[in-house]
Amino acid sequence: MDRKQVLTEVLFNSSIHTVFQPIVSLETGIVFGYEALSRISIPACEVGIEELFQIAHHQDRLWELEMLCRKKALQNAARQPRHGALFLNVDANIIHDPKFRAGFTVETLREYGIGADKVVIELTEKSAISDIGSFISSVAHYKSQGFQIAIDDFGSGYSGLNRVCALLPKFLKIDINLIRNIHQDALKRSAVCATVEFCRQAGIQVVAEGIETEEELKAVIQLGVNFGQGYYLGRPHEAFQEISPDCEQHIREQSKARLLFMPSTFGKVGELGAVGATAPTSSPSLPIYEKLKQTSALSEFFVLDEEERVCGILPRQHVFEKFGGQYGYNLSRKIEAGAMMLPEVLAVDEQMSIEKVSELAMQRSADRVYDSIAVTRGGKYLRTVTVRELLLTSIQLQMQRATNTNPLTGLPGNREIQLVINGVFRRSEPWAIIYLDIDNFKAYNDAYGFVNGDAMLKAMADVMRRCAGAEEFLGHIGGDDFVLITRFHEVGGLCNAIVGEFHSAIRELYSPADWEQGYIISKDRNGFTRCFAIASLSVAVVTNSVHHPQTMDELSIMIAHTKKKAKQTKGDAVIVV
Repeated sequence: MDRKQVLTEVLFNSSIHTVFQPIVSLETGIVFGYEALSRISIPACEVGIEELFQIAHHQDRLWELEMLCRKKALQNAARQPRHGALFLNVDANIIHDPKFRAGFTVETLREYGIGADKVVIELTEKSAISDIGSFISSVAHYKSQGFQIAIDDFGSGYSGLNRVCALLPKFLKIDINLIRNIHQDALKRSAVCATVEFCRQAGIQVVAEGIETEEELKAVIQLGVNFGQGYYLGRPHEAFQEISPDCEQHIREQSKARLLFMPSTFGKVGELGAVGATAPTSSPSLPIYEKLKQTSALSEFFVLDEEERVCGILPRQHVFEKFGGQYGYNLSRKIEAGAMMLPEVLAVDEQMSIEKVSELAMQRSADRVYDSIAVTRGGKYLRTVTVRELLLTSIQLQMQRATNTNPLTGLPGNREIQLVINGVFRRSEPWAIIYLDIDNFKAYNDAYGFVNGDAMLKAMADVMRRCAGAEEFLGHIGGDDFVLITRFHEVGGLCNAIVGEFHSAIRELYSPADWEQGYIISKDRNGFTRCFAIASLSVAVVTNSVHHPQTMDELSIMIAHTKKKAKQTKGDAVIVV
């Protein structure tokens, strides 16, 4: 059969079937949703689905093929026993087509028993968008209807930062090529780390596509990626499939190790809260609704699976909305809790620090930011912590921290630094302790005055904040000595970035003449006038990649030896042991 005839055959006979690939939370190991993927059902067909879309584009029949794939996906999804989020691929050049808007509505979804809030429109860009203005307007329209938006293949093709800023999607899917062998590629890890930090600040959830090995999974979890997708987690299947119990357990263990890597200096979340209301996924929703009506102080039910793991939440307002209106009561009273629940729930291990939980809670979407937090032990529900209690405790902790923070740089001081090092260095997971010392700082401070000296110290702290990820610990030992603690062995790129940024930041702190000649004239410790080079950085890095110190004395000897080697090198130096 001619390749062009394949398209006609597919459209005429509806020769498309849908498979679903799970998208998994990399914090809980629970399936969050499924991406609907289209397959050609013509026997022995040599044309793949991607090529078929290209043929449809060239024959100006893209809309017909998109509509067929979407119809098949919704029909198949409607037959599944329960719904997570449903990710539907939509070509970016189709979404602003009037036929798409007319044929893909909230009313259309209701025919399949699927709510708009369960649908994620996954925008793919196989070619440049022809009408940017109409495209952005159409995306805004669907967001206003309750649909969620995802940008696919970020890091390749046309999916760039400008598109992300213009659309502010709920999800950003990182291209498979950035994930492939990421555990062996420091540059890829840096790119993904920067993307995760950008998305964290923008309130966007990150999905890593194409995870095919345990090593890739571990790497993206360590980098703080929210969700994962790929053959290692689950292959596409005609029915909604859970991931294997072993894989789920592995994700929970790796996530816990990441979140608990930096020891808490001001208490754990397990010390807060009380046992709250819970319901199994199979529980009818009517008794939950009645209980919420009777108990004004009750804000939510956490929904638990058969193993008592938290898989969703039923907030008061959400339940009342479902039971409200002319038909809400009759439509909702027989629905099970698992079908009515919101799967976006914050469940954290009891050992997680209060400050970390506060950070995670505030990263949630605006409509979910005040939901209570479920505290777990061994993956099972333990207790409920309200946002009010969490915030009040956090304020108290911030007041305590202020007394132990360097007033100039705003970084934690020696007490907290020592507590973190004590908690980290005995861990079997990878870690690196990075000491940074500004060379010739005293000479600069004497020549330019303490105001400029303070400016250099603040510049150093700001550079560290810009270069380090959200999970790294930064500290100011005192004077011109700083420390950075991370959970990776390969820190050469990070150290070099700090050195480069530092020189850019301090250039304006020197006169043009001094900077040009590369030195200043100042007095040494004995009071003699001599030349001192422009400030540089001595960076001493101690890791557990080769040596495994068992005591603080052993660690201190390693640190002292490495710092001495770094200081003996003129100019910038990065020494790693």
